Amino acid sequence: MGKLTRKLPIVLVPLMVCAWAPLAAQDDAVIEEALRELELYESDLFRLEADGVYHAPQLVEPLSRIADSYMELNRFAEAHATLDRAQQIVRIEEGLYTKSQLPFLHRKIENLVNAGDWREARKLQDHTIWFYLNKYSWPDQDMMRGLMDLSYVHMQGITEDLVENQGYHYLRAAFSSRVALVVAERIWPQHEQRKAGLIYEQMRITYLQASAINKGGTVGQSLRTTGGNYPIAPNAYAAERIMSPERALNMHRSNGVNFLERMRRIYAGEEEREVSEALAMVKLYQADWYLLFDRRLRALQDYREAWDMLLQAGVPEDDVRRLFAKPVLLPEPTFYDSVEKALAARARAPEDAPAAFEEGVPVKIFFDDERPLAAESFSAEKLGLMESNDWQVVALFSFDLPAAEDIETRQGWRRQNALGVAQNLQLMELEDFPVNRDVEQLIQNLGRLRFRPALNEGEAQAADGVISYLASADP
Repeated sequence: MGKLTRKLPIVLVPLMVCAWAPLAAQDDAVIEEALRELELYESDLFRLEADGVYHAPQLVEPLSRIADSYMELNRFAEAHATLDRAQQIVRIEEGLYTKSQLPFLHRKIENLVNAGDWREARKLQDHTIWFYLNKYSWPDQDMMRGLMDLSYVHMQGITEDLVENQGYHYLRAAFSSRVALVVAERIWPQHEQRKAGLIYEQMRITYLQASAINKGGTVGQSLRTTGGNYPIAPNAYAAERIMSPERALNMHRSNGVNFLERMRRIYAGEEEREVSEALAMVKLYQADWYLLFDRRLRALQDYREAWDMLLQAGVPEDDVRRLFAKPVLLPEPTFYDSVEKALAARARAPEDAPAAFEEGVPVKIFFDDERPLAAESFSAEKLGLMESNDWQVVALFSFDLPAAEDIETRQGWRRQNALGVAQNLQLMELEDFPVNRDVEQLIQNLGRLRFRPALNEGEAQAADGVISYLASADP
């Protein structure tokens, strides 16, 4: 595989980043085990039916297990029919709309998504959220979790459903998580710290919507439309209006700042108190937010303050340095209210898991421990990428992230989006792999990435990295 060292231009546009993992290929042993379990569960069902039991509650459990086996075997139509039968038994026994049906609705949605039937999945998602809003007896944690599950599925739909449905999924994901947050406000105390995670998820979706708006096209326009037949809050008495991209982006940025303030109040309590580790972490995520929206000077200021606040809160300096030793792809998928939790999450992350993806193409990102580093010292083989059974390398790029003083010296502080943006891109390897994109498209996608810089004493440090575009190794 040849190497190319010519410098290539970078087009700077934002990237949608979501948590995502590949479906592992089923081997023969897994299939055989699933078939054995299916045979066992079916025998239990046949025995009950032989006794004349066709619509009794005791059928629900074996039907549920049979549906699980069908889903594991990718027998989606049979799984849907089995789940539907179990749900009908519950409806006959308990009534038309009861909480007991909701697990079956969620599993039917999961099954439809796995089958790739997003048209029916969307219909069932709309019905399920209608169920929560109109038939659920009283807000509780099950309702909150169910609404968040719907939000996560909509986020999945952004990359897996048709392009014309992306705006719908963006809006529904935000709406479901927003209602879940309202439920949390009802059932939890004012300063319940678990609410911070829900607020951050709403904030993350807000950024992803802003990224789509900035990217433009029909999806971006749909996210700037209000009134008329607006999908979430239609208003027949208001004319349909399309906000300008600038106004929409400013609105999303302001919404994120408001979310951060709500998180700060949770940890600050009713009265202002001394600096805590959680408040320092909120400050760190605030710096990330300003970086994502290219408010570079404010981001640099907040990174310095976050570093100092962590030390003031009593976090060991070695842990602070470990937290900021390498750049981090933004936005982070989860809010961590302590350095210990953030470091533990990194340690648990699987080595072969993709870090982000654009339009279904996952990437892995590596940063070297020391600078400077020659691009030739990187290769797919050395990074262990070619050994994966799940992924095959499509292209390998080297890049660097400049330090704050490098940006100031070279650019006179005029390029407002240079912080956390890949610079000096070099194409190192290009696999002859059938993907519907060219090198320039890969470069554009790389330009959408944003990184929290490595920090030392709160100051942004330079870093060298490699990004690999991956494709599924399955034919």
